[in-house]
Amino acid sequence: MLKSLSKITRKITSHINRNVTKQNQGHIIALGGGGFSDQPNNLLLDEYLLLQTNKAKPKVLFLPTAGGDHEDYIAKFYRAYNKFNCKPTHLELSKKTIPFKKLEQIVLSQDLIFVGGGSPRFLMQVWRKTGLDRIIKKAWKQGIVLSGMSAGAICWFEDGYQNPKDDIWRRISCLGFLEGSFCPHYDKRGELRSAYRKMISSGEIDSGYGVQDGVALHYVGTELKYIISSSPDAKAYIVKKAAFRVTEKELKPTYLGILHEAHKLDSKINANDDDVLIDNTEIVRKYIKLINEHDVTGLLAMTSGDAVFIDSMGIDTKGVTDMRKAWDVLLTFFPDYTVIVKDIISKNGMVAVFGTAKGTLATDGKILAENKFEIPASWTATVENGKITKWRVYADNQPVRKLIEKYRSGK
Repeated sequence: MLKSLSKITRKITSHINRNVTKQNQGHIIALGGGGFSDQPNNLLLDEYLLLQTNKAKPKVLFLPTAGGDHEDYIAKFYRAYNKFNCKPTHLELSKKTIPFKKLEQIVLSQDLIFVGGGSPRFLMQVWRKTGLDRIIKKAWKQGIVLSGMSAGAICWFEDGYQNPKDDIWRRISCLGFLEGSFCPHYDKRGELRSAYRKMISSGEIDSGYGVQDGVALHYVGTELKYIISSSPDAKAYIVKKAAFRVTEKELKPTYLGILHEAHKLDSKINANDDDVLIDNTEIVRKYIKLINEHDVTGLLAMTSGDAVFIDSMGIDTKGVTDMRKAWDVLLTFFPDYTVIVKDIISKNGMVAVFGTAKGTLATDGKILAENKFEIPASWTATVENGKITKWRVYADNQPVRKLIEKYRSGK
């Protein structure tokens, strides 16, 4: 299939990478599910992992320890990663004894480490016995990208837990690189979700994140920077104890497939198509210019009467009247809201825009420097007969939410 990293996913994450790689901090990317092991026909998350290495041909190490180094699991890994321009390898630690120095040499020579799913208890037992836990910590500090799915995501946090044989869920002490806890498969396994909430409620494990299949949490250092997904409808949740109950707060990931929707790469584009692409791109550039000028009347003049506006939370607004209200509210909250364009791609009436959104939350009519934000963002626009018929925003709004929560709490 693909022998080089997809231009599509590279475009999606390039502006994120430019911000992140400036920092000399390790990356940890924890998947709730999905990737090559659960969704072999959807490798968007795997592409994303490879991109974080910033290497043309990264070396990738698969650790299937939690799954007992099962041959089928290892075969799945190679089937997927042999499609990419990378150097895949694996280690079977539960079946073979590898001298510590050799193990350290192999692990620390990698660009990306992916830890498979299975039993988190067994994983931690084997890693502590072999000394891999100490080597992995060194790899993190050295800047090697760490990642994993299910048990391979749980292991990076302080608190883990084990599927019961006696119906009693027990805490497992994990690596502790990241605070709190992590629950994978949050949409597929009701018993796991229920047990996770009960353990948080009882105080046996700390608060954390419930993450659905196809969603990943991307940490830089110990700070959660990005939430991304390979499915447009997948979600993650902050799960924590508040007073006498456990609460869930929904987090909307940035969908990595945005360009797949907007731009199907063709080998041939004729001259007439090029003319249309230029026209549509210019229409969208003019629309963005009006956004930055806060010209709501001009924006509405460029949209069709039945146009749809979908914000980054997935909430849609239809029709001119409601759209005017939506723009007025946005620009009241953020009087200096600005879209910065870094790249635009157009195809078949769909235009994809990549860049950043920035602004300041106005509090009590004041614009304070401490309330500024700037976040990576993407937009798609559907253009028909010279009018915008659909405008959709994709962004990680966590920094904005924090500003709003701070304002509401009066801190």
